[in-house]
Amino acid sequence: MQNTLETLKNFQSERYLTTSLYLSLAPEERAARPPMYRTRLKTLMNQLSHWLDDHPMSAQARESVRQDFQQLEAYIEEPSHLLGENSLPVRGLAAFACSGEGLFQTVLLPYVERNTLVVDQTPYVRRLFAVEADFGVNLVAVFDNRDAYFYQVDLHGIQSLDAFSFISDREVQPPGVHGVRTPSGITAQHGVGERNIQMLKQHEQHQHLRTIAETVRELRRAHPFDRLIIAAPDELANAFPNYLHDYVRRAYAGRIQAHDKMPINQIYERVLDRLIALDLEGESGLLNALNEATPALKAIGLPAVLRALEWGNVRVLLYDSEFTHPGAVFYPSKLIGVDPNAAPEGTVSVWKMPDIVDTVLERALEQGAQVEAVHGDARAQIQGVSALLRYPMSESV
Repeated sequence: MQNTLETLKNFQSERYLTTSLYLSLAPEERAARPPMYRTRLKTLMNQLSHWLDDHPMSAQARESVRQDFQQLEAYIEEPSHLLGENSLPVRGLAAFACSGEGLFQTVLLPYVERNTLVVDQTPYVRRLFAVEADFGVNLVAVFDNRDAYFYQVDLHGIQSLDAFSFISDREVQPPGVHGVRTPSGITAQHGVGERNIQMLKQHEQHQHLRTIAETVRELRRAHPFDRLIIAAPDELANAFPNYLHDYVRRAYAGRIQAHDKMPINQIYERVLDRLIALDLEGESGLLNALNEATPALKAIGLPAVLRALEWGNVRVLLYDSEFTHPGAVFYPSKLIGVDPNAAPEGTVSVWKMPDIVDTVLERALEQGAQVEAVHGDARAQIQGVSALLRYPMSESV
């Protein structure tokens, strides 16, 4: 993916336009026959083709876009193109094409929040950077009363950290405790009471969790991670956070249901589900922040957000993934507007678009804003798009 990002980051053609596609490949969409994502892509292409027919452009540029669409359609019709390496789950696709310049790049993604097909002067690549940053690097610790296994999970896949995994040493016992281990577990020696057995079990659990916590701390230094996720029986999972060093505890992101015999592609999927759940929790917090913000520190609705973007004042952009609105981009200023006829002074060309929301997302990411989709009934609250601002802004600005 890094090579693709480097290729796309500075790509621009003087003669041709670039087509960018973000397409959801959720499991329920794959299960339909024909797959729902194929139907969705055809619909997006038809809508955009009709719009482009009314736009002046050279015959060569128009032919390049037509070939882009053909390439994209042919690509997703081959099922093998949409399979993750080592059977890792794939729930989204990003693709970028400029046939006139010989560009065709694809990236398989763990999710896509908003289906997008856009033709513009440059590729809409910043959402790729955003997905990579949001997904981050995750350490997964899978353990029980005896063993501990560690995995690194990021956008590129899952890697078993075998050098750090271990089977605990069970021979160390606290003073005054006597017991023997049998295939069925710890049993008391002759004349040794149940209380001693419980002490031995508690001591072993304490030692085991402490060793796992120290290994996690060592991993934080050797393989820096953004989140720690665990999979363990309830008793161990509930106790484990108390063993973590303070700076590691801040990265603790909860638990998943998994075990060491589970195929790693399934562990990856459980981690992905956990990250989606965390994202929903974060969404709730951002909506509360939007509610509590003073009017001068928030922008509600598309016109207000466009005004804030013009001033580089969007800190967090919240959007409804199903919201669309026609508009235009004015060049060379690159300002976005809802009325193509309201071009700012100095405009040389106007690029009309059937939907400017994707351009709004791209511009917000370009300015370093956090961009989050809003789901369910809360979508009505943001009126399509809303924003938390970096600094107060009056309505007259």
